[in-house]
Amino acid sequence: MTVTVKKIGGSMAVVIPKTMANELELAEGTKLEISSSHAAIVLRRQGRRPRRPLAQIVAQIKPSTYRRHNRELLQDGPVGKEIW
Repeated sequence: MTVTVKKIGGSMAVVIPKTMANELELAEGTKLEISSSHAAIVLRRQGRRPRRPLAQIVAQIKPSTYRRHNRELLQDGPVGKEIW
């Protein structure tokens, strides 16, 4: 299948034919990652960030930093008309 590169504003665009868009389940607003490999342009569906186990996230928490921020928050008083 051959398509033509078109100029839109300051960018270049390639229209994906409807049959191919349907086959790949692409819809308006689908995010794609674009990269180049040698003389080829590669489009991939934008992947989600890999999920990390909660234990790994908690292991990166530095207790000393948390205590410092917690202490600062407790020292502040109400600002404005908050009701506590």
